[in-house]
Amino acid sequence: MTARTATRPALALLALCALLLAGCGAQQPTRGSNLSLMERYHSNKDLLHDGEGVQPTPQGDAMNAQEHLQRGLNFLAQNRQELAFEQFSRACQLDPKLAEARYQRGALLVARGVTAEARPDIDAALSLAPDNARAWETAGMLSFAEGNLTEAGSRFERALALDPRLAGAASHLGAIHNYQGQPDKALALFVRALEQMPRSGELHNNAGIAQAMLGSDAAAVDHFRAAITYGAPGNRVWNNMGLSLCRLGRYDEAFEAFRNAGGEAAAHNNLGVYLSQQGEHALALYHLQRALEVEPRYYARAAENLKRARLAARIAQGQGPASSTAAPLPMAGPDTVPTGPSGAMGIGPVPGAPGVATPVTLPPSATPLKARATPAAVREGELRDGN
Repeated sequence: MTARTATRPALALLALCALLLAGCGAQQPTRGSNLSLMERYHSNKDLLHDGEGVQPTPQGDAMNAQEHLQRGLNFLAQNRQELAFEQFSRACQLDPKLAEARYQRGALLVARGVTAEARPDIDAALSLAPDNARAWETAGMLSFAEGNLTEAGSRFERALALDPRLAGAASHLGAIHNYQGQPDKALALFVRALEQMPRSGELHNNAGIAQAMLGSDAAAVDHFRAAITYGAPGNRVWNNMGLSLCRLGRYDEAFEAFRNAGGEAAAHNNLGVYLSQQGEHALALYHLQRALEVEPRYYARAAENLKRARLAARIAQGQGPASSTAAPLPMAGPDTVPTGPSGAMGIGPVPGAPGVATPVTLPPSATPLKARATPAAVREGELRDGN
């Protein structure tokens, strides 16, 4: 089978998935309350869920704002977020113009995904300390979480102008450039961020996306493998790696990557879609039929792709509408088995930004699929109706 070069308008076939920065998603309180931290604080609810054995500071104590701020920083260093929040709030009450206390409380709320409550503190911190690079970085993350990429990008740029070493700002801004179709700018930022966080799986994944968008799929595969090694969510990264391996014509390895992402049926479906779009109709039909055989009840998407692939094959062989007059054939794109509450992977571009992850061991290579061992009837181009 001759490998054909994939068209690069980007990521039409299998959406490359970016990964969100660790710490920017919503985090729930460690134990039981439906109230937010801010609501609990103002209603005098217990804020000690992550600090058993620590006595609360009396509301009428004699500590000043700076002392509360320092106590909050100490709790934050111990990852006792609720206790830290209480101390930052006490500091803000005593001195609303203490910029560091406003920043720390706002940053904690952003990290927990409570963006609406964070904005007043972040806006105040920027007003009180306009040269605080970390505040601009956090303000960018706030805008990013709210989906305002234009505002987020300008805030990350301001943060980096004040402190070029801020890896979080660089990685988020790179993700925005990737999403906006500017992978050259994105890659430069990811390289900068990787100097600070070389073991970030999410950063390697997003750098791989930029390389793939630039047409450097071999370099992309290297980044995706590093992403797996350093603990990035495997299903998305394996999905991305599968697409780059397809573009390199390494179909057996691509199948294994897709299988690691979502199972055997998903792997056959994804590879079948790719091969069909590359004009490899016989092999495409084989893989799409195999997807149905593996999961006949669940994999409705493979059945739709199989019908489209058969029509495309007929057109190519002159057995259907004239190819010169046929409209471009849209494929129902690849999909994988849902992985939980986050849903299926590989079904659409996801703007995201990288972060730090715990290293893991790269799984051993599986036995390569013999992709060319197709049934004789299919190899000879015999087209069959029905599923």
